[in-house]
Amino acid sequence: MYLYLGGDKALRTATILGIFDLDTVTVQAHSRAFLAQAQQQGCVHDAGGDLPRAFVLADEGIWLAPVNTVTLQKRVYTTLT
Repeated sequence: MYLYLGGDKALRTATILGIFDLDTVTVQAHSRAFLAQAQQQGCVHDAGGDLPRAFVLADEGIWLAPVNTVTLQKRVYTTLT
């Protein structure tokens, strides 16, 4: 099954490690440092669309999504049932 992130990107649900809210996670300094380091290494990808609201940690990198975490989680749940 696949999770549609927005824009033109979908990920296989089996490769997803976590779905995180950007507003909540980036409050912590170590989270900001993690994302900054991943971006420097070229591991951060943009799914397209508007301002990113969530990021999805997957086997193939970190994907910024314009969709909020609740919507992404609902999409995962509906694809698995």
